[in-house]
Amino acid sequence: MTLTELQNEVILLTKRPDLAALTLSAIKASTLKMHQADYYPKDIFEIGLAFDESLTLQSLEYKTVFPRWRALKYIRKVDNTATPPVAFGPSLTVISPEQILDGYGYQKTEVCYEAGQILQIRLACPHQYFSIGCYLNPDVTSDTYSSWIAADFPYSIVYDATATVFKTIGFSEQEASMRTLVAEQIALIKISNIQAVGY
Repeated sequence: MTLTELQNEVILLTKRPDLAALTLSAIKASTLKMHQADYYPKDIFEIGLAFDESLTLQSLEYKTVFPRWRALKYIRKVDNTATPPVAFGPSLTVISPEQILDGYGYQKTEVCYEAGQILQIRLACPHQYFSIGCYLNPDVTSDTYSSWIAADFPYSIVYDATATVFKTIGFSEQEASMRTLVAEQIALIKISNIQAVGY
């Protein structure tokens, strides 16, 4: 469903067209909530990344490249001289900043970690080209709204947004019944989308 179709469905259930702005806000929040309920393969975005020069330590302010960044999935070195460019070697190991030292007190290499909003990449040999896969949040802006959950499981968003509107206007019984439907919808999303390949 489109953002307008979702809004119309929620208004149909709440019978409160006077709360269109609240409804729209609830739909956007619900969309984020549904996507953030798990790490779905459909939320992964992959792109090639080229730094200005080959270094053993590369730093990426990822929000400037990926404004809807949610989490890193993987990063791989790419041989840019091949046609087409190809990834080689294993993915870099994703660690936390406090895991940067090995058991002997030396800095690990072939690793990456987030420090604030910087992705630090530490390599054994200088390198410049990478392939990066990251989870992105859906686009919930009014003009460019886009969500695979809205397309494939629209009632998860409709029911959750409806519950939010009911809660806001003090209809706790109606909210509770909607929350039961929301839980069922989330279960369906997870059954169908945790694995990229169906059984």
